[in-house]
Amino acid sequence: MIRIGIIGTGAMARAHADAFARIRGVTLAACLDVVPGRAAAFAQRFQIPFATEDRDAFFALVDAVSIVTPDRFHAEPTLAALAAGKHVLCEKPLTVTLEEARLVEAAAAAHPELIGMVNLSYRRSAAAEQAAKLVAAGRLGELRHVSAHYLQSWLVSDLWSHWSSEAFLWRLQTAAGSGGVLGDVGVHILDLTTAVTGLPTRLRCELATYPKVAPDGTQHRSWQGRPLDANDSAVVQLDYDGRALGVVQATRWATGHINHLRVEVHGTEGALRFDLDESYERLQTCLGRDVRKGVWKSREFAVAPNVWERFARAVRRGRAEAPDIARGAQVQALLDACERSAASGQWERPD
Repeated sequence: MIRIGIIGTGAMARAHADAFARIRGVTLAACLDVVPGRAAAFAQRFQIPFATEDRDAFFALVDAVSIVTPDRFHAEPTLAALAAGKHVLCEKPLTVTLEEARLVEAAAAAHPELIGMVNLSYRRSAAAEQAAKLVAAGRLGELRHVSAHYLQSWLVSDLWSHWSSEAFLWRLQTAAGSGGVLGDVGVHILDLTTAVTGLPTRLRCELATYPKVAPDGTQHRSWQGRPLDANDSAVVQLDYDGRALGVVQATRWATGHINHLRVEVHGTEGALRFDLDESYERLQTCLGRDVRKGVWKSREFAVAPNVWERFARAVRRGRAEAPDIARGAQVQALLDACERSAASGQWERPD
């Protein structure tokens, strides 16, 4: 039985608790939160036997840790968990700076007996897995063009909750540790795209922040005295060493798109695309003789395990699975290059 502990018991922790509760051979053993009383309430809701604010007591009761703190607090508890000899699943992004990511990567490398993974949750797409295999096998020939987007509309819709609610407001404020749409959902589409295509050699990024519209129709650049300054939209150009170009977009202003991810990859001998708004298991391809007439064919694949299932499987087997901490650091390098490019207006290398 794998004893799981959850650090950070806010809204996203509920998804972690629900996911782990469905996995055979896994038990939720403890939870920890620095906010007094929050861990106890979470433990009661999910029938977790131990809740605490004491990290040492927490580590003594668990084999593996799920870190679901706010983004700016990912690095320190991840390092502490690895030092305590615990397997780690860290919520995305791995950290908020590349320097922190390199520290965590080095710590994970120093403990090869421990499993370290990052919750880049859209890796559960079987279509994306198969797309990566096709590209790696050379079925598309040389890549020439890549197009991907992650579109959300919660700044123009209150389907989940209004942006001014406690659950969402922090995502609009850099002072609360938000990396904006780039760090929140751009991380997913950059990971998903480059998991299929491989890494670009350089990139260029534009970020934008717009006034937020309140329920009464007024526009706001601050709320309750705090700036709403985290980026809302990102457009990233990718350059694959002069052999291919790509465009990746992420926004919270995509009216009519609740949560839409799509990736297209085009090469000299074929193309592929998958749209997670339609299916996580359906991959469309244009290959071989179909290329001349532009005929696309669809194939359905078996449902892939989610990241929580992969993590539990990796702990049992003692063998890391993707996306691991090294991949988390790699994606952080892409985000860091995006931030540098947005500031400089130049192409930057994700080193």
